[in-house]
Parts: sequence; C-alpha cells; structure tokens
Amino acid sequence: MARKTCPECWDAPTERGARSVVAKHRTRLVPATALAILISFGVSAFAESRTTRLDETAFAYAQELITQGHVVLDKKNDWGDHHPTAQQESDFIRDHGFAEYSKWHLGIDATHAQKSKARSKFPFGDFKNIHRCALLAVKSRAHQYGYSDIENAAARLLEMMERTRR
Repeated sequence: MARKTCPECWDAPTERGARSVVAKHRTRLVPATALAILISFGVSAFAESRTTRLDETAFAYAQELITQGHVVLDKKNDWGDHHPTAQQESDFIRDHGFAEYSKWHLGIDATHAQKSKARSKFPFGDFKNIHRCALLAVKSRAHQYGYSDIENAAARLLEMMERTRR
C-alpha cells in the first residue's frame, strides 16, 4: 500500500483510508469543542447570575427589623411552614404596594418588571417579622446559585440576630 501524508496532521504518514487520520482530527476537535462549550456556558451563567443582585434597601430594612426586635428565632428548616402563601403575598401587595413587598426580599432581579412578584427574590420574613429560618434558607440558596453578595448579607443579618439574642 502507498503511504500518504496528511497536511493537517503535520505530515504524519498514514495509510490510504486509515482511521488514524480521522481519529487525530477528532481528538483535536474535541478539546476545542469542549472549550467552546465551557466558555459559552460560563459567559451565560455569569450573565444570568448578575441579573439578581442585593437589594440594599431591603438589607437596611432587615437590619432595622432586627434592631427593633421584630425577630423570630426559629429552627433551620421551619421556613417551609413559616413563609407567606401566594395569597398572603398578593394581599400584602394590594394593601401596601410593590415597594413595601420588595423590602421583604434581599434580592432584586432587574430583568422583571418593577410591579411584579418575580422581581423580588430571596424572602426573609412574613411581613411582620424577620425569620432566622428564612435567612438560613437565603444564605444556602444564594451560595448554591453563586450570589455571594446576597449570601454575605444573609450571614451578616444572622450574626446580627445572634448578637441581639445574647
């Protein structure tokens, strides 16, 4: 059999119809394709993670609530039972408006309309008191999704609760 060289394989000798040329081409494409996928995922994940940010007004409001003693020192997994229902949220919005509603959420997602529930993320209370279990849930979920500013804010509020408890 005659030997040929593949110009794309740096003049490596191959046999006519041999699979080694194809294998070399595929192994060269796999890392490039994988890198392109990782880069595009990283960029989209970064863009997505930056749509939600810490709501400084809500953070200040939470600090004020703790200072005033509007605190429920409950257990870690109680938030499932303590968080407001969708109907309670709607009633609160009807009575107080979206600006007051958003003060009960540490995150704000600018991609949603100002007058929508979807704009407010990471709730921390029941519209009367700030709940320890809610802050623990916020801290955990913020860490899980890479919202370090919100995670750190929740940690600071938890520390503040602990200091006032003593």
